Amino acid sequence: MRYALALLAALTALLAHPDKARAIDSAHDLWNACQELERDREGSGNDVLIPNSKEALLCWGYMQAMQDLSVLVDQHGRRVIGACPPEETTSLALIHAFLVYARSHASELKGNAAAAVIKALQESFPCRQGPGRAH
Repeated sequence: MRYALALLAALTALLAHPDKARAIDSAHDLWNACQELERDREGSGNDVLIPNSKEALLCWGYMQAMQDLSVLVDQHGRRVIGACPPEETTSLALIHAFLVYARSHASELKGNAAAAVIKALQESFPCRQGPGRAH
């Protein structure tokens, strides 16, 4: 929840200065932004320093929002987006999953960024049916 609030605050700040705002218009835009983050980040695990660039921050915020969405379930306990990353999965792991997907599906990156991220998460974190598992 705190990530969603931080993302909302960042988006509000960007909207206050539209001349400086830049949106993710396609999966390709997100791929470029996340490649910069992956290339220039420092550290690993819970101790990650991300670059202080518009692109890296856009990637980080976008993927944190997708991380929040990835754990939502419907009234039957099924993950809403059809992917089942463990709740402790890091934003960096989700970014990596998206980048791996994007590299192998480059022709599909002209479309919606959210759709591409969801496909990447479904491929990297498939849901398994069974007791105690989201399906």
